[in-house]
Parts: sequence; structure tokens; C-alpha cells
Amino acid sequence: MHKKLQKYIESYDLIQNTNTYEIKPNGGMIVLINNSKSCEVLIQDELFILDSFQAMLINAYEESITIKSDEEINLVTVRFKGAGASFFYEEFMDELMHHAKEPVYLQKDILKSFDNLEVELDTYFQNRFKPSKSQFGVMRIIELVEENSGDYDMEEVLRIANVPRKIFDKVFRWHVGLALKNYASIRKEILQ
Repeated sequence: MHKKLQKYIESYDLIQNTNTYEIKPNGGMIVLINNSKSCEVLIQDELFILDSFQAMLINAYEESITIKSDEEINLVTVRFKGAGASFFYEEFMDELMHHAKEPVYLQKDILKSFDNLEVELDTYFQNRFKPSKSQFGVMRIIELVEENSGDYDMEEVLRIANVPRKIFDKVFRWHVGLALKNYASIRKEILQ
């Protein structure tokens, strides 16, 4: 992965040779890129269809997501760190916040092939990157939570954000998809 993207993206994971796959929560949003037949995506007991060569942005989640297909799955999951997705898909953040349990369908054919997967994804995300217009450094707060293995001091967080708590809660949820407490709890489980 390109160094510039590592601050925002946790991983690119190729999923193949299985008909069912479970994605565990990591506290960040994910993009699923399907390069095969349609598959079913189960998010909090709701079923969504991911068509062939379609991509889907899924809000941060607290329960596992299940992917199923009658045929072998051939897709990529792009796992974002905390607020990372908001730097690439800002135009979809309001929609995700108003319909938090529903994914947003993205363009088709993001990837041409899986031969140069990392290069193609790096190019795609470098072209989509937009600096944040946020009132505070949300990624700095994400880094603080990461550095402290999921622990945080709310007073320190609000000092970094330099905004009142009510505004902080709203803006953090808009960027990350979860409240800070929920995000930190998920990260604490993963990091310990």
C-alpha cells in the first residue's frame, strides 16, 4: 500500500476460494469490491445484494458482516481506519449517517483485474482522496485511541478537538460512523 494511504486505510484483503465469509468489526468503514458473480451481504439481519463488478461502502459496524454466494466469492475488502473513509467518500457520509444500517452502492468496475490489485487500488484511492474540512483533526483522535490500545481521556480528546462535547460527538460520528465510546471499545478488543 502506498505510504500516503496507510494513515487512512488499514488493509486490502482478497477473499477467494470460499462461498461464505465473515468480516469482523474493526471500528472503521469498509468497501467491498466484487469481481465475480453476485453475492449476498448480511448486515445486522438485513440482506443486500452485491452485483457482479459492483462496489459497496459499508458504515462502521459493531457486529460481523456475512458474505454468501452459491459460487466461490472473489472480492476485495478495503478496511479503513476510524474516519479514513470520510477522506475518500465525503459525498456519501450524510447518506450513511441518515441510513446507518444500509450500504451505499458505488460505481462498477473499480478494478480491472486482480493481477495488479494493490497498484490499482492505490491509484483509485489516491485519485479519490480529499483533505478533510472537519473542525478538528479527527485522525489525530483516532491515532490517540490507537496509541492507547482503545483507552482515551475525554478531556484530552476535547482539547485536541477544540470544540464543545455536543459538536464533537456529532462530527466524530459523521466521520467514523460510530460514537467514540463504541469505536474505542471495538479497537480495545482488537488491540489486546
